[in-house]
Amino acid sequence: MPEHESVLTSVVNDLQKCARDTPGSKVRAGDLLATLGHRGYGAALAILPLIELSPIGGIPGFPTMLAVVLAVLTLRLLLGYKSFWAPNWLRRRELRSDRVIRSVEWLRPLSQRIDAKLHERLSRFAGPAGRRAAGCVILGLLLTVPPLEIVPLASSAPMIVIAIFGLGMLFSDGLLMLLGFIGATIAVVGGLSFLI
Repeated sequence: MPEHESVLTSVVNDLQKCARDTPGSKVRAGDLLATLGHRGYGAALAILPLIELSPIGGIPGFPTMLAVVLAVLTLRLLLGYKSFWAPNWLRRRELRSDRVIRSVEWLRPLSQRIDAKLHERLSRFAGPAGRRAAGCVILGLLLTVPPLEIVPLASSAPMIVIAIFGLGMLFSDGLLMLLGFIGATIAVVGGLSFLI
């Protein structure tokens, strides 16, 4: 597979290498974030929500912790920062290396299929204005994660939409960005209908 077609899979490979190369049985969240850091916001906003869909997402409190990480990254994106940052208490959080490796291996076939399908198109919708609009929507979606964590698998819905936005940014795929906005609208309408 040509290099330009394996963007997401190479991110998955980097995360797996980070978890394997960490001494001991645990890997710090800060090390994983540093691994994503040189790839940009699109990679983080694509991969991290997808990890929530993997077996590690079933750990109580993990979706909320992930939502906090994503909120910090999204705020920095909206403020125009090029580099990642997370508070020390978050960077020091540890996850079992074997669980991270299993989750990343679970993502590999999915990442290969995504790499084969996505490419740059309608790129004006994935430009700076589209990214800012997506960032605002992502922050709104992240607010729903902690209460949704009470219901099994419910927090996966906003994470899927966030991953769509992240993939749109990563591949400069404006069509995917538009699908993210449509997905967010459907999620809001569906949530309001459920509450009413």
